[in-house]
Amino acid sequence: EFVPPGFSVVRQYQPSGNTEGGSRKKEDLGSSTSPAANINLSTSGERVYICYRRSREGNPITGIMCLKPSKGDLVPEGYTVLERTPRNFLADMAAKSDHPVFLAYRQRLENLECLRPMP
Repeated sequence: EFVPPGFSVVRQYQPSGNTEGGSRKKEDLGSSTSPAANINLSTSGERVYICYRRSREGNPITGIMCLKPSKGDLVPEGYTVLERTPRNFLADMAAKSDHPVFLAYRQRLENLECLRPMP
């Protein structure tokens, strides 16, 4: 896989030791020098990363959760399951594990224009 154009990778937060009054510099939060956050550390499978894009267009994400179909998890009302990657691979976050894990997200539907089919 690859990072889609215009997207960023979620990075690990690494606090710096020298902060005045407990505040952190904005550039320290999610800095591109921080290592990317592999969310598949518990298995010996492939590394898995979450990518995001900031935009004023579309509908904001208001909730994220993991679903384990093997444990009987059902998709809650209002959530959408991320089933495929941009290159059409299975979006299993526990790659090469016996128990797949999928990401589900909820959006606040403010802008219904983005949901209309293209003419």
